[in-house]
Amino acid sequence: MKSATNVSGSVSLQFHSHASVLVVVAALAVFFWWAFTRLGPTKVAPGEVVATARQKHWIVAGLVWTFLWSYWPLHDISEKYLFLVHMIQHSVFTMVAPACFLLGAPRWLWRVVLDLPVFGSIIRFGSKPLIALLVFNSLIAVTHWPAIVERSLHNELFHFSIHLVLFSTATMMWIPVINREPDLPRFKAPTKMMYLFAQSIVPTVPASFLTFSEKAMYETYGLAPRFFKGLDAVEDQQIAAAIMKLGVGSLLWAIVGYQFFNWWIDTKAGRADDNIRIATPKGSTRVAGMTISGGRVADEVLTWKDVEDEFARIDASGAAP
Repeated sequence: MKSATNVSGSVSLQFHSHASVLVVVAALAVFFWWAFTRLGPTKVAPGEVVATARQKHWIVAGLVWTFLWSYWPLHDISEKYLFLVHMIQHSVFTMVAPACFLLGAPRWLWRVVLDLPVFGSIIRFGSKPLIALLVFNSLIAVTHWPAIVERSLHNELFHFSIHLVLFSTATMMWIPVINREPDLPRFKAPTKMMYLFAQSIVPTVPASFLTFSEKAMYETYGLAPRFFKGLDAVEDQQIAAAIMKLGVGSLLWAIVGYQFFNWWIDTKAGRADDNIRIATPKGSTRVAGMTISGGRVADEVLTWKDVEDEFARIDASGAAP
């Protein structure tokens, strides 16, 4: 590996088109236009909305994010000069764009996709939570191996293939969190939070290699002209590691926080779906492993006040029932 300071040439960002990006984004846009205007009306009841304004906004957001980070100039900067931009690009393709498309897809569209032969079976298997986490994060680690990164930077088809695989496996990873279909994994709020917590921890491994390396791990970025004066290749990859760990982690933790407060509000109001009571044969009630005396109807919802009253009763009696 040559020294990271042994650079030649100068930064050049002359505009040029990326035909493959235009084709992919245009194909996605045409697909959703066709789905919402032609296919959707045949799949919903008369008078039913094919797609809400909010769903359409999510689809547009996914298309915009995908286009901006795939096209000039960000595409060129990420491939030739700054690994940190490369890292942001991959984060958008895995953490942002797939979530936007899943949020924008109406339930009938989920059903159509899942009914496709072979493809539906792949989605059902690949979206199983443990498999989705292991496959996606294994690929994140592998695709940051220096030999893989270098080949992708010099082979457009290989680079596109990596983006496609990361996007596909990231979509599988998001399905347990964003799900419209009952026959796919459907997490309740506490499980969603634990799942996203796990996802925020796993990238620590590849990020640590980038953080503590004392030399530039990628020859292309090590020998590239300095895009910003004073920012060498080692510092570039350390910032990229911070984006992978802290940036992506902060996004996931923000979603966890949003899930937690919604769950807490629903629990207080008795709407939380993870607090359904199950009546036991002896008349007591099992809730999250606790037995509460005085069983009620099996479908009754446990409210936060019920929990507070039960703990107050236990404190007053001096012992659990």
